Amino acid sequence: MTDQNSTDPEPDETPYVDDYLSRNEGIVLSSSTVRTYRYRLQQYVRFLTENETTVLDAELDDVVAFIERCVRRGNRESTLSGKLTAIEQLYRHIKLKTDAADDLRLEPLELEAINLGQYNTPPALERVALTREEVRRLFDAMDSYRNRLLAVTATETGLRNSDLRELLVCDVVFDELMIHVRNPKNEKPYDVPISRDLGFELEWWLGGRREAFTTASESQYLFPGQNSPKLETNSGLNRIIKTAAEKADLQDIIGVSRVKEEARSATDSSVSERRWHRVTPHTLRHTYLTLLKDAHVPLPYRQLVANHTSPETTRGYTHGEDGAFQTIRDRFDPPR
Repeated sequence: MTDQNSTDPEPDETPYVDDYLSRNEGIVLSSSTVRTYRYRLQQYVRFLTENETTVLDAELDDVVAFIERCVRRGNRESTLSGKLTAIEQLYRHIKLKTDAADDLRLEPLELEAINLGQYNTPPALERVALTREEVRRLFDAMDSYRNRLLAVTATETGLRNSDLRELLVCDVVFDELMIHVRNPKNEKPYDVPISRDLGFELEWWLGGRREAFTTASESQYLFPGQNSPKLETNSGLNRIIKTAAEKADLQDIIGVSRVKEEARSATDSSVSERRWHRVTPHTLRHTYLTLLKDAHVPLPYRQLVANHTSPETTRGYTHGEDGAFQTIRDRFDPPR
């Protein structure tokens, strides 16, 4: 369950967040990371406002109280870590880049003392890759050519949800059989190879099928939405994949988080659930990396196309660039 609150941050608080994000967008932070950080920092500002304090007046105990509320709401340790990182970077920015440094009551280095491992958080979900036969069933269950091509592209490139939705027509380099990812999550731009079959399908899509969307003529995006230039949100693509997975009888619940709602009274102990599905866009990324491993593609090459920062991250899936891309094409036979 996402942390939602109808209370808006106080007007004098958001400029610190805006200044930090605007100064770093495109330099240190990608656009998708900026969106994530903005959401997380707005949650933090709202929490402080509710507790009658401000970003400048907050102390270590206030940050700990915010983290503990997120724990009660069912956040996993990885989510807590992301929120704490955003908060720490905000305070570092205020201390080093603004005139408000002397007004801070919190030293950014203090945040390193927060031990997230001490909290009773839900265990990390164990994603299981789809088999080749399951991938084919998922493709067959798609209700349109665009949706099928979205799933095929995701499974053959491992692109994250936001990166797939943000692809521009010009990002497909047909003569080199690759896709350029301009603004990936938390990372620098990178390229991924595609097969001749996918290149052919994308050319066919651009040559006629894409024009069936009324927004296509004015859209620069590879996959336009029904009523907008692109699929606007992660949830839109999530819905497409989950609906097809249910139709193909592939969907399952792999975890349930019990989330305590904000108390409305001293005796209120309302609890809701968040269900975690087996087949999501991230499952297709996981499947891609697992299929590369099964095809004996070397780890450094898998790391390259996953755009991971370290080989250890790629291993977590259990499962000269030109030479790497050709090796991947030679060894990897994408399911169709």
